[in-house]
Amino acid sequence: MESETLKNLSLLWEEQKNKADAEALAHYSAKLQRQWAVETGLLEKLYDLEKGIADTMIELGIDAIDIPHHATSKSPEYVKSLLKDQQHVAESLFAYAKEKRSLTQSFIQEVHAALTKSQKTTEAVDRYGNHIFVSLEKGKWKTRPNTPTRPDGKRHEYCPPLHVQEEMDNLLQWHAEHVAVAPEVEAAWLHHRFVQIHPFQDGNGRVARALATFVFLQKGLFPLVITCQQRTEYLECLEKADNGDLKPLVALFTRLARDAFLRAFSISETGLHTQRTTEDVLAASRKTSADTALSLRQHTALSLADSLKDIACAEFHAIAERLQENIHDTQDAQDTQYAIEVLESTRDSEHWFREQVCTIADSFAYSVNADAYHKWIMLTLKGSCDCSCILSLHAVSKNISGVMAAVMFLECREKRENSFFADGPYSVSASPFVFTASDDRESISLSFKEWVHANLLHGLVLWQQKL
Repeated sequence: MESETLKNLSLLWEEQKNKADAEALAHYSAKLQRQWAVETGLLEKLYDLEKGIADTMIELGIDAIDIPHHATSKSPEYVKSLLKDQQHVAESLFAYAKEKRSLTQSFIQEVHAALTKSQKTTEAVDRYGNHIFVSLEKGKWKTRPNTPTRPDGKRHEYCPPLHVQEEMDNLLQWHAEHVAVAPEVEAAWLHHRFVQIHPFQDGNGRVARALATFVFLQKGLFPLVITCQQRTEYLECLEKADNGDLKPLVALFTRLARDAFLRAFSISETGLHTQRTTEDVLAASRKTSADTALSLRQHTALSLADSLKDIACAEFHAIAERLQENIHDTQDAQDTQYAIEVLESTRDSEHWFREQVCTIADSFAYSVNADAYHKWIMLTLKGSCDCSCILSLHAVSKNISGVMAAVMFLECREKRENSFFADGPYSVSASPFVFTASDDRESISLSFKEWVHANLLHGLVLWQQKL
């Protein structure tokens, strides 16, 4: 379950972070803390918050804007106090990781008390099955069962209060023994195991995400930010973990950690560019052993990208053949005549779709270095409206760090009179496919083939909706 790409991204980041703009990175770190604070409460449905208000707080600060009464489901003052509590915990996790604190019972209870500082009560069920509100014990193990009833009427059994201490002792001991476990695996395991115990009367999900973030920060990763848009996927992963399959939760955590690195590489460009422009011309022209190693890394990354492009071409042509067969079988019964076409970039056409690719990359908050590398493949259904599914492989950020990415998007063009009207681009992939020069070629090729196949199928569904 360990991700080689994530490990390699972490190593690359260790090389480059000291060269990056310190102010820009401090802003990015603070922004992630605020995003964690806002999203962890939204995930638990502690409050609703209009997107514009949430985005402003994440970008500028929790106190940067007042919360209007219409923008939230609770008292604005109460919501603001919850957000400040959660931001304090996010900041504390960074400090704890820097201090190299260990995960202990007092640590967990301290985090819970801080997260629930402004929360006075929680919902409980009395012995007659009635829903009641009780005082929330902050930083203390539960004394009442907290067994929820699912929408289907089934009850989800958590650890009984009598056994919480024993289960938490076991959890902490096992965690301490997991020294060699990859952070994305350990974070997923710790999060899920903690939620299974559910040691507090309320706030367990918030604490679980704090613990997973602490594991990330200890290993030099960025905080684990799960957004409310990812809530369904997140809960489905936890459900699968309940049934014995931890892999989907590990995959989700891996993707979120990888995307955070991708954004960090992009925001670090300013500092790296400034450094290059202030270097002495003669020093810049000299080749050092480090320069040679970097050049080899870039060459390896571009070679791997070419190899993955060949894999994608095969997948695109296989899908095209299947579509052509289906169209041939149904063509006579339709008034509109369709045709399938697969094109791939050449040296003269590699510049195509740069604007669309940058638009998609912006939506994932990273930057594209198309000058270093950009190649594409396009599958088009030609009819009354030409609809294309386009895969782009490209370098990430201007520092050409050996980090590459792939995205897939949909774009439609309709001819009206003497002009073409474009619709899109619409991202097909939920997140970029990221790879590095250090990745094992066989392993990353298999993962990429699966990613291309899954996203092509998703693209065909979107394609059908557009048509």
